Amino acid sequence: MKEKDHHDNFIHRIDRSALWTIIGIIFLFSFSVFVVLIGPSYMDSTWVQPTSRYQVQMYEVSDPHYYISSTTAGNPELQFVQHLKEGLTLLAFQEIDVMRITAPPELEKYITRLGDKTLKLTSKILLLRKPQNPSSQTAFNPVKEEEALRKKEQELWEKNHANWKEEKLVKPSFEIYELYDPGIKEAFSVAAPDAIVENWVDSDYIILEGQSKQPYHSDPGVIYVSNPLEFRISPYVFRDKKAWRYDPNGKAIKDVDELKSHALGFRSRQELIHQGEHIYAIEGCWYCHTDQTRTLVQDVVLNGSDSYPAPPSSANEYIYQEITFPGTRRIGPDLSRTGIKRFSRDWHKGHFWAPKTASQGSIMPAFRHFFDDDPRGTSRNPTGVPNYQFEAIYQYLMTKGTRITPPTQAWWLGKDPIKTLEIIEGRKKLP
Repeated sequence: MKEKDHHDNFIHRIDRSALWTIIGIIFLFSFSVFVVLIGPSYMDSTWVQPTSRYQVQMYEVSDPHYYISSTTAGNPELQFVQHLKEGLTLLAFQEIDVMRITAPPELEKYITRLGDKTLKLTSKILLLRKPQNPSSQTAFNPVKEEEALRKKEQELWEKNHANWKEEKLVKPSFEIYELYDPGIKEAFSVAAPDAIVENWVDSDYIILEGQSKQPYHSDPGVIYVSNPLEFRISPYVFRDKKAWRYDPNGKAIKDVDELKSHALGFRSRQELIHQGEHIYAIEGCWYCHTDQTRTLVQDVVLNGSDSYPAPPSSANEYIYQEITFPGTRRIGPDLSRTGIKRFSRDWHKGHFWAPKTASQGSIMPAFRHFFDDDPRGTSRNPTGVPNYQFEAIYQYLMTKGTRITPPTQAWWLGKDPIKTLEIIEGRKKLP
């Protein structure tokens, strides 16, 4: 009887132990979910929010409308195009020291003249071009206005530099552009190459149509396109192969479908960044590289400087990624601030082509499948011709550290929770 009671107690203890084990597993799982998904929003709401409105506008407004071409026969240079949409894209027509803008009276209000303190922005599609004679008789003749304006500006410059001949100064050659209304709802303009950061303004500006066109127009700062020139192309033949090139007097691009067609081969920066993220995963870059600036003195100084330590990485930097790669092993350097530290396209070309020549002693393998062969020797590049795989990984890496704060703010200031500068200067002791 006692053996039976002992056996029953043993089974009972096992059952009770299993129950507590299950309860413990459920508790640990629930606690983990809370810590990872729910806790951050209570402890620090910025963990699950964008780092800045600039970050939001870069990913949601700029990237989908910034296009990059592939190389064409006989021309190793890439082309960069901005897709302008009426009511969405903000445009600025701003004079600079050696550039002036002429326009008919009805478009004068859109020009920010040299010396104006307030930047004028518009969501109406307008473009700049070299002055052209009007097709019909009108009171405003851009070509005559150009001649008169250039003469006026040169006379004013000579007046302000009375001794320019004695001082052997070079008289500036003023560029004069005509602002015109193409009468269309969308257009394509020549974009700045490798626009890692965009034009941004957060003070002394006005949107002429008001801030009701798009939600982002009401943000405390906006991305805009400066002085857009229409992107036009003309065809040519290179060694029996059809190709195209940028030509201000060529054919206008009809729509996005034509821009992305096989003949032109443009892809948006948004597409390339997403592709680059997956290439980063597929190629196993995360085996050797971390993607996080840790809260350690050596990290924030390495990714910044002694004077201005870089901010440790936070969760909101990764909210636009489908996959995150914080990583734990640093066989190669950390990449979380690559867009700030290594933004040269040529450096990355050389590094992917032959890592040992770009970084002495590197054990990184070459990624020559990111390049196409050039058997005819028509490329002036010392490497192969970069293909979309290179462009995708490059665009992805250029998001690292460049979108934390707007370009008008020092991206690292005010974001150093461990007070690294105080530690370096000896004003704070490590525990």
